[in-house]
Amino acid sequence: MKILVGHDGSEQAEKALKRALDAALLSKASIIVVSVVPDLCMMEISDDDCKKMYEIMTAEATKRLDALKGELAAKGITMETEVKFGNAADTILNIAKERGADMIVVGSHGRHGAKKFLLGSVSSKVIEHAACDVLVVK
Repeated sequence: MKILVGHDGSEQAEKALKRALDAALLSKASIIVVSVVPDLCMMEISDDDCKKMYEIMTAEATKRLDALKGELAAKGITMETEVKFGNAADTILNIAKERGADMIVVGSHGRHGAKKFLLGSVSSKVIEHAACDVLVVK
């Protein structure tokens, strides 16, 4: 069994990861944690500033996932990670399909989600289009 977790560093993402780890330990599943750097360059900023922002956000996501990987390795849990650029929901869905994920676990809303909605746009789209089970963690 393969469990893919969408992780953006938010409190909801941490809860989703914990729930996925609990499920993985029970079912001996493998974990793939994906962090997606959003395309924020539609604003009126220069290409250089956009590139710098992308590099900073990618470095932050990579550092966060490497730290998680280290913490879990100390507990005997192996986890794969991927940092991608693009639309979070589309990227999560594509990686889940490419990797043959049996389950996707996401937070109900993340760093860029509006708390006024029960489900964020990423979790809603993942639920709607996933070919496998989806667990949304509140």
